[in-house]
Amino acid sequence: MSISFITFIVIHVLVFAYMVEMLRRIARRHREYPLDESKETLPFGFLSLRYIIILFIMVYVAWFLFSIWLYTYFIEGVPGASTGGGNNAILKL
Repeated sequence: MSISFITFIVIHVLVFAYMVEMLRRIARRHREYPLDESKETLPFGFLSLRYIIILFIMVYVAWFLFSIWLYTYFIEGVPGASTGGGNNAILKL
């Protein structure tokens, strides 16, 4: 395994651990301090905690997929592209 791939994996594991910890804290605080959902307590009057958490998870999944695409494009290279020569625009770390 290359250093760039190990770094890629470590970053994703750390971000996943952060996401899990944030969800655990939110769940614990929600159990400790239950709030009535009304127009006065909800952001913008319609966003409940459930929607914010779903959005948080969807953004994480999108970031994960986009970073895999970026890794394959910049680190592994584009399939069919020449890897030799001085005009190669692919970043090789």
